[in-house]
Amino acid sequence: MTDQRSGGLTRRHALGAAAGAGTLVAMPSLVRAQKMSWIGATAVAPTDFIAQSIDFFAKRVGELSKGQITLTNHHGGALGGEREHIEAMLQGAVHMATPGQGILAGWYRPAEVWTHPYLFKDVPHKDRVWDTVRDEYIKDVAAVAKLRPIAAIPRMPRQLSCNKVVKTPADMKGLKIRVPETALWRRTFELFGASPTPLPFPEVFAALKSSIIDGQENPIALTWNSGIFDANTHLSMTEHMMQDNCLVMSEAAYQRLTPELKAAVDQAARDSEAELRPKVVADDKEILEKIKAKKIVISEVDKGAFAASVKKLVDEFPAGKKWVERFAQVG
Repeated sequence: MTDQRSGGLTRRHALGAAAGAGTLVAMPSLVRAQKMSWIGATAVAPTDFIAQSIDFFAKRVGELSKGQITLTNHHGGALGGEREHIEAMLQGAVHMATPGQGILAGWYRPAEVWTHPYLFKDVPHKDRVWDTVRDEYIKDVAAVAKLRPIAAIPRMPRQLSCNKVVKTPADMKGLKIRVPETALWRRTFELFGASPTPLPFPEVFAALKSSIIDGQENPIALTWNSGIFDANTHLSMTEHMMQDNCLVMSEAAYQRLTPELKAAVDQAARDSEAELRPKVVADDKEILEKIKAKKIVISEVDKGAFAASVKKLVDEFPAGKKWVERFAQVG
């Protein structure tokens, strides 16, 4: 989940321009005869793996469609934040976006399952789960929300940074931990024993430096690249959540494609996953070495104790329960 914002006036103008560029997909009878110019959007910098994923997809779908689909991407929140991207897709102004899976819960409530803690054994298990349930998950989201999450954009596990050793939930007592602004995230950290403090991500570094909060949780690459280890001296390897982002398009736009172009989109999505997964894993290892070199105190944690503390969350937030149960069937 990302938190970047951009100016409202610029955003409206950009989305208006995007809507004009997208008119070629509005007339199904012409799709077979015309090339399509699509608009893609992210809320992250062009160097981020989320941006790299949609850029790779754009290149690949252009190749596979033999130039019939051209996807032009706008990064860094130039077309707004992730929620606005989804709204724009449903209006036809944007054709592809990269929201966190949890963001989809605003349109498909069971998608909050991706922010349930300790769903996956490890990163390979997370990827196996997605590969196994992808088709049925896409079908359900499309039926309910008119959106099609065609690919997962891999992210690494979220870890805790703060200024003390944390190995068990008991060590979390009294810690003010920044969390994204969702009820499930807040409740997770309440059950861990912390005092969750919802904040937009751009405010986190200043809040750490001024001691408004004691820590935060994110994949370590984002924590490192945001300079947070200049404010936090400890890293706890909680691996409490593994929420991928996703490549999403509107179901209406997908269904207007010919069978050949649907196949091109689907294959480009698979190729994007295959391209990014090893890169994200390798980057995580490199970042961890940089963290060690900075003399950050790294602690392994009692994951069993953390997982036990949030076991009842699935009953408190039942919207994603059917997917929790489905994920558990994947070894």
